[in-house]
Amino acid sequence: MNLALNTVQRIAAEVAEVQNPALEVAVARGEGDSTYTELILTLRGCSTEPCQLLVGVHRDVSEQQLRTAIEGHLRQHFDSHRRSDAG
Repeated sequence: MNLALNTVQRIAAEVAEVQNPALEVAVARGEGDSTYTELILTLRGCSTEPCQLLVGVHRDVSEQQLRTAIEGHLRQHFDSHRRSDAG
């Protein structure tokens, strides 16, 4: 069973709020009848690019698996962003 887009939106917003409350989340359905979905995360007030992150996820997983995948993508992005700021 595929997660509904509003469920993906809710989970992504919950994860984003924990990672960085300034993140705005939008969800876009993949083409066709695919389970692929794109999350567009925008950091409000960002002045150092990249200020937007596109994360591709699949909706044919459990809520916990989706949450874990989104957390991993965000953690990786913020870690690399911090390293580039320090460099």
